[in-house]
Amino acid sequence: MHGQIDLLLEVADGWVLLDHKANPAPRDRWEQVAMEHGGQLSLYADALVRATGRPVMETWIVLPVAAGAIQITMGAP
Repeated sequence: MHGQIDLLLEVADGWVLLDHKANPAPRDRWEQVAMEHGGQLSLYADALVRATGRPVMETWIVLPVAAGAIQITMGAP
């Protein structure tokens, strides 16, 4: 597996992980986008916890073309 975290913010309690997607999907398709890419963010979060011992507090898919962002809840189906 090969990947790269786009943006990682260190906050007091852990990490906020952001992944940018150049997907122009309208808002009514954002749930589908989240389902398509949520696994990727989950893998990033797991690797980050293993590497640093600090929790990932939030994960986001940022859609600059669609002018929005989707928060991904880890562990949700």
